[in-house]
Amino acid sequence: MTARSLIRLAPPFAWLAVAVAAYVLIVKLNFPGHMSVDTVISLAEGRSGVRIVFGPPIFSAILAFFDRIAAGSAAYLAVVPLLLVGAWAAMSGLRAKVSWAGPLVLLALISAPQVIIYQAILWKDVLFADFAIAGFVALAWAAKRWDAVRVRLALLALAFLLLAMATLLRQNGALTVVMCAMVLAWTARRGGWRKALAWGAAGFVIPLALASVLNAATPVKDPPGVNRDVGLRLLQGYDLAAALAADPGRPLRVLEAANPKAAADLRGEAPKYYSPTRVDALLGSKTLGKALVSFKTKTIGRQWFQTISEDPLGYAGRRLEIFRWVFLTPDIDQCLPVHLGVGGPPDLMVKLGLKERQDLNDARLWNYTTWWLDTPGYSHLTYAVVAALVAGFLLVRRDPADVAMAGLMLSALAFAASFYAISLACDYRYLYFLDLAAITGLAYVALDPRLRPGARSGLSRRNA
Repeated sequence: MTARSLIRLAPPFAWLAVAVAAYVLIVKLNFPGHMSVDTVISLAEGRSGVRIVFGPPIFSAILAFFDRIAAGSAAYLAVVPLLLVGAWAAMSGLRAKVSWAGPLVLLALISAPQVIIYQAILWKDVLFADFAIAGFVALAWAAKRWDAVRVRLALLALAFLLLAMATLLRQNGALTVVMCAMVLAWTARRGGWRKALAWGAAGFVIPLALASVLNAATPVKDPPGVNRDVGLRLLQGYDLAAALAADPGRPLRVLEAANPKAAADLRGEAPKYYSPTRVDALLGSKTLGKALVSFKTKTIGRQWFQTISEDPLGYAGRRLEIFRWVFLTPDIDQCLPVHLGVGGPPDLMVKLGLKERQDLNDARLWNYTTWWLDTPGYSHLTYAVVAALVAGFLLVRRDPADVAMAGLMLSALAFAASFYAISLACDYRYLYFLDLAAITGLAYVALDPRLRPGARSGLSRRNA
């Protein structure tokens, strides 16, 4: 091997070394991982096979799978970060030439709490982000190897499976499938519009079909007779409380016709307890809670639709304020910036054999996180700007893999924007996918920051 070859191989090896170092740091700094109330409930669901709340059953099943290997969170922590680290390691092969900027930028990026700490928190939001990013990296490889039919199909199968898993972890994660379809349609366009449409349809239908099959096969199920429309009902009730907080005298014709007493209680209590920071504030009033649950779900839904149709601008403004909190986190301390240690409902902790943990190492990690709070490095706005700039750069360069990675950026932006309509709280983790996708995109650009197209090994004029 010549000296020139060794010099050429040095940056990819350095990139791989940094990716491995990221994994080692995540595990070493956080072992055996961090579990919040949500995690403990999901683990209890996984062990029993019966849902308690309205979280994704696939997450409970995954937690239970690793719990059977080693009780608690240790096995999960040892394996799951490999999704992200493996995707990052694979990205260097997407470029014909790797710059030294790549490993240096990645080394800087892994210092962010969103990498070295968040990856060790057993949250569905983190797992969703990892699956989505790995799915788009597999999609980028499929675009790069488009002419190698068998390789392409294998890579697409992997991408579809990863995105199906992501969809099961977050309902609005289905936006990643929409972007997958667009990427495939663009990639196949040189074969004619019919092939572009066919591949776009495949990129949309197959991941959703896989998600449906996987969901049916998931061993965690609802108890018999339990209706799981709680999430939508909660969102509609939150929006109605916001409307009453803004105008206590607004009509509630549907609710008043169904239950005048409960409607009056809702009107009287909502202005006192509503907060745009989180729906949990409504739980401060038992009267309000009883009023909301006294109505049938369809009744709440009809009133919600009527309220929006009568005052669409008011609804838009109220939703904008809620979104401002989740996107800009103006008071980060109210938005649960991170979770460290282990904690959950006492009865479930005892049942699962878990112990509360807030030790010295957790305190050190929290201290490190505080260095980042209220800085651009802990701001969804920063990462949204980065994602938009990376997407723009890649769509100008437009190498085959670039389009897929731009799709990752755009899907993360769309995912974040969807919280305008569905946000119930300003928890920082809800938009974690945006942060991690932007970090991944910035690292990908640093691998080869040249704007001119690289070697186009992926597409020929005879697209299959």
